[in-house]
Amino acid sequence: MMKMIVTDLDGTLLNEMRKPSEETKKYLMKLKEQGYIIVIATGRIYISILEATDGANFANYLIADTGACTYNLKGAPLFQNIISKEIVEKVLDYYSDDCRFIDICDKNMIYKYSKTEIENTYFVKTVTNKEEILNKNLDVSHISIAMKANHAVLELYEILKTDFPELEILIMQDSFKDNQWIEITKKGVSKYHAVSQLADYLGIKNEEIIAFGDGLNDIDMIANCGYGVALKNALPEVKNVAHDVTLFDNCSDGVIHYLQNIIEEKVN
Repeated sequence: MMKMIVTDLDGTLLNEMRKPSEETKKYLMKLKEQGYIIVIATGRIYISILEATDGANFANYLIADTGACTYNLKGAPLFQNIISKEIVEKVLDYYSDDCRFIDICDKNMIYKYSKTEIENTYFVKTVTNKEEILNKNLDVSHISIAMKANHAVLELYEILKTDFPELEILIMQDSFKDNQWIEITKKGVSKYHAVSQLADYLGIKNEEIIAFGDGLNDIDMIANCGYGVALKNALPEVKNVAHDVTLFDNCSDGVIHYLQNIIEEKVN
């Protein structure tokens, strides 16, 4: 019996406008009201989840930062894995001419360390002096490193894996992009670990979880949750470990169509 529904955002629940459709929000809210536990599991930080989903009111819990932090809908942390300031300082030293930027992320702000790239929103701030980051009292949930070419991503990945055995180093790619980047969290952090931790907290068995995803950081979640579903548009690596693949892509409400079919089938 399905009790928990877990979904990634970008390339999965969000459409080409990087938003969930109105149909999606309404249907998930209906399922939430019926007692299903709706969980968002994404690489985004907490504030970015709220921005992308218009408040995420259709969800019960938010897993952010590729599994590093889990929040209830009021923003209270249930589980957190914070990277030390010492590690942040060391990672910032890997900025080079081959690097586009290094994102230092906490719950409500992304500090984008870059010598060339400029981006500023209410939760993204470009910083050219790393001391500005280090002097702040941040709870750093994850670090992202974007390079100018994918081969440079792979080269830096191999270096970081050797230099930081105490960290989780992941190459990330979404289904709708060709470029890759590096995600850094504390050792053992993953979307599946966070989902499993939350399920244990709620008394939900693994076989009662269905999960949807499309990108490289969804692989462990899709492979290990009770029933993992890849979106039609998902990367081959995700489809290869999935129990099933949706008939519709993220731009055509693939998650919702799939849920409607299996729930109606169960009822009938």
